[in-house]
Amino acid sequence: MSTAFLGIDVGTTRTKAVVLGSGDGALLAAAAAPTPQGEDDGIAVHSPAAVRAVALDVARRALSDAGPEARAGLGGIAVTSVGEEAVLLDGAGRPVGDVPTWFSGVGSAPAREHAAELDRRAPVTGLRHPEYTVHALAWWARSRPGATRAAATLTDLGSWLLSSLGPGDLVMDHSHASRTGLFDAPTRSWRAEALDVVGTGHLALPRLVPSGTVIGELGGDPAAELGIAAGIPLVSGGHDHFCGALAAGARSPGDLFVSAGTSEAHLLVTDCLDPAATAGSEVGCFVTDGLYYLHAALPSGALYLTWTGLLGLDPSAPLDDLIAGEPVGSRGVRGRISADRRLTLDGVPLDVAPATLLRALMETTAVASRELTRDLSRVAGRAVGQRLLGGRPAESATWREIRAAIGEGAAAFVDAQEATALGAAHLAVRAVTGRLPPPVPRRPGPELSPERRQEYGRALG
Repeated sequence: MSTAFLGIDVGTTRTKAVVLGSGDGALLAAAAAPTPQGEDDGIAVHSPAAVRAVALDVARRALSDAGPEARAGLGGIAVTSVGEEAVLLDGAGRPVGDVPTWFSGVGSAPAREHAAELDRRAPVTGLRHPEYTVHALAWWARSRPGATRAAATLTDLGSWLLSSLGPGDLVMDHSHASRTGLFDAPTRSWRAEALDVVGTGHLALPRLVPSGTVIGELGGDPAAELGIAAGIPLVSGGHDHFCGALAAGARSPGDLFVSAGTSEAHLLVTDCLDPAATAGSEVGCFVTDGLYYLHAALPSGALYLTWTGLLGLDPSAPLDDLIAGEPVGSRGVRGRISADRRLTLDGVPLDVAPATLLRALMETTAVASRELTRDLSRVAGRAVGQRLLGGRPAESATWREIRAAIGEGAAAFVDAQEATALGAAHLAVRAVTGRLPPPVPRRPGPELSPERRQEYGRALG
């Protein structure tokens, strides 16, 4: 009988592993390490072999801490990873080179160059973001032609890692495929013609599967590396943000997950995609099959880091200490964030205090989040039911109050520290047992009096 499940998350900065109990979904153990990152001609890259070594190390440590009963009763393994990074593989399934990171920018110029031809020859529902895999493939074809010619196929970084634990099929789950620019979400099908446009038409695309599909079993050598028995089911994972949303409790149409980090990701779950209405939006398949997502982001954390630096403040200091005593409305200082990610502040007095500006920034990003949520809701044709907010800012009582007062839908705050890896483990549980574990714990929300809500309404709408 399965007593535990392993979830692995290959993140941008950290690689995490968690062991989850199968009964109540309790976290039995967790381990983490920095995700190894290199550089190739000034381009940030991930080495598949180095990533695999670190992932297996953190998984081995988490399994060791979980104890012998959990190791003996391990029922499944799933992997989540950053979404747009594709590993190119030769005919023997070996990586042909290191992988440009999603933030490396290698796809920006190809995205502009190929946009019209991609839309003409291989249309997909929604936007093709410059970070999508298809644009990185154009970079491969131009900058690494020898490696590109040697490649026979590709998959996302997490699915490749899972396949390396096989035997099992080389696959890509629907949520990762949604971040390639080669996949049409409503029909759940590849648009392989796009490969010809970017000069990689010889590549075969992997088999598509829903997230949470058993695709193979743990092989003997990888089992020995992990210190567990062979034959454990290997389960397809999903894009890391979406696995985090699943673990947080975003599981039904109208659920909104806000992951507040350097980039504040907004993900709205919906049950339909209207190609006409969503033409200008980032859309795709959610990790719960049959559901879709709309996705957008704000540079909230990046603004915070920039402005604490400009104001001579310590960004690692507790936010509540930095803005203690500042009133709702920030003494009349107002801000707005433009579509091209520019911040404008109005009503700034000459003798403004750093705490006032920082409070104004918190209120500005909350208002921008509310407007972004309204846009997503309008495009989806779906009202926001619950708004789940997680990330380091949620540790601040002031931030929680601002977000509870300003936004669409009832706010709940989740402890999302390891939510991405937990989401992968949740998918493994569902694949093997047919049910999802409970969401991650929630932080206590602020109790806002009607008078306090009116104060926010008068100041910020």
